[in-house]
Amino acid sequence: MTTYTEMLEQPQIITKIESAIGGQIVSVYLAAGLTPPIPFQENGRFKYVDPAPQKYANHLREGIKLFAEILDELEVNKNEN
Repeated sequence: MTTYTEMLEQPQIITKIESAIGGQIVSVYLAAGLTPPIPFQENGRFKYVDPAPQKYANHLREGIKLFAEILDELEVNKNEN
């Protein structure tokens, strides 16, 4: 079985995640009455010139990775019982 962490490396999953991250950043900027930053793509991932949205995107990616690791751990524990 493919782990959740391994799934994070699949191109179709990367595309979905990056789309969700980009949408979240746009939503946050619009809610604050600001003009959203325009990202560029590098290796299938969005990059931002401005460090603030880049830092936010990196935090979101870390959260997704952490969540996948927790799901993997829960799955292993479930299978051991």
